[in-house]
Amino acid sequence: MTFASLGALDRWLLLRINRDWTCSWLDLLMPALTDAHRLGWVAFGLAPAALGWWLWRERRRGLRVLAAAALAVGLADAVCYRVVKPLAARPRPPAAGLPVVVRAPAGGTNGFPSNHAANASAAASVLGRAYPLLALPLGAAAAAVAYSRVYVGVHYPADVLAGLWIGLVIGLLIGRFALRPRL
Repeated sequence: MTFASLGALDRWLLLRINRDWTCSWLDLLMPALTDAHRLGWVAFGLAPAALGWWLWRERRRGLRVLAAAALAVGLADAVCYRVVKPLAARPRPPAAGLPVVVRAPAGGTNGFPSNHAANASAAASVLGRAYPLLALPLGAAAAAVAYSRVYVGVHYPADVLAGLWIGLVIGLLIGRFALRPRL
């Protein structure tokens, strides 16, 4: 398989997910999921309340896990945005002239890799290491965020796969060193 055929597969899958494999309830859910951090009730209500309860319950361990997750997300975001995106310089589907239905606002013009996918994957891998029973639901949530980026038309599937991989690797490394058991 050549790079040209991989690019064709990437475009084909994007158009299937974005234009053909759609339904009205996903048209409402996916934009909300892709930008949940921008919803007032999530950013200023649900998230702080859940974080406060969790930190109260977990105390010092919670602070360590929170710091590790924040470090992993920050590093994944910086690697994607400051290093890989400028090097790859791959335009997002709308900027490339593809006939996608844009259901949510995008960041800049470059899309490879997806910061949303990287950040979600980094957080999920750190939190999943700290709380193994939550690893599967957290991984599913990261995958849902990644899928939402393709569904809303602002990323190719390869963008989100690369973002998931970058976030996973960074999250696993941070989790391994920051959350190892104390002797």
